[in-house]
Amino acid sequence: MSVAIVFSGQGNQHPAMLPWLGDDASPSTTALLSLMCETLDVADWRAALADPAWARTNAHAQVLITTTALAAWSQIAPRLVSASIEIDGVAGYSVGELAACAAAGVLDHADAIALAARRAALMDEAGRAHAGGLCGVTGLASADVDDVLRGTAVSIAIRNGEDSVVIGGPLRPTLGAVAPEASDASDASDASDMFDKSEALDAVEASLASRGARCTRLAVAVASHTPLMRAAAEGFSSELSGAAMHAPALALFDSDANRVWTGDQARAGLARQIAHTVRWDEVMDQLAARGPSCVLEIGGGQALARLWQQRHPLIPARSADEFRTLDGVLAWIERSAP
Repeated sequence: MSVAIVFSGQGNQHPAMLPWLGDDASPSTTALLSLMCETLDVADWRAALADPAWARTNAHAQVLITTTALAAWSQIAPRLVSASIEIDGVAGYSVGELAACAAAGVLDHADAIALAARRAALMDEAGRAHAGGLCGVTGLASADVDDVLRGTAVSIAIRNGEDSVVIGGPLRPTLGAVAPEASDASDASDASDMFDKSEALDAVEASLASRGARCTRLAVAVASHTPLMRAAAEGFSSELSGAAMHAPALALFDSDANRVWTGDQARAGLARQIAHTVRWDEVMDQLAARGPSCVLEIGGGQALARLWQQRHPLIPARSADEFRTLDGVLAWIERSAP
């Protein structure tokens, strides 16, 4: 009996998420939730989430997502061990990669929360310099999406499936926009070919819609995982250089679907993904290849569980957010064993 763990990204946090979180009142869970409230300067994080504007704010969301995921993990992990349920692999979607690294023992939990705050601040700073946004695109083959994006400053931010991607780019035409192919933070200094003209996100959305795509603008204020975040990626790389990071104790996969073996690999991956395409489709394939009995998403909503079921329907997936109790989560995992 085994389970793969995936940590949610930003966008589906809500006041009633993970309703069982904190029920055990263990010192570790209590300490994490207290640290989160202190970091966010709120007395009640669920009450704060009731304000949609507060919930969408990058500085709030990234800290909250990281901390609640780790607090939930602090309750789930001991129960998996007690039930002799093996963990086949761990991965995180966008900011969820920080929680995945901490769950795998690469990062101290408190360090992961502090890094989430710095990540958000650096991305907000880059967003003020280069206003951008994200849009979900479904119903059109990824090759056709690539064709529409070619020659524009809009690029693929996340690949979720054959006909499901997230695109990101500038909100208005700009001169000297960063070329999408120069999205790797590690070679940012070598990127010299710049567009004299670039289509903004609105124009690209309209072009995609004319080909039959369904486009949904996401409620985020920055173009995550695109070249517009290059400065944030470089800044986060500097932040990570001072963080204590260790070899993972669990099978951990980064946003390029690479198995992470060392702390240095984890550093590079966490910085790189901020300005580089997340290949979540390939991450799912890597986890599926390990043969888990089921997949558990930890975070708000069920977005990753749904993506998994679309791509690997023979391996059941649920979100911990769907269950009213932690006992319910564990019972489902045990029932999923072949």
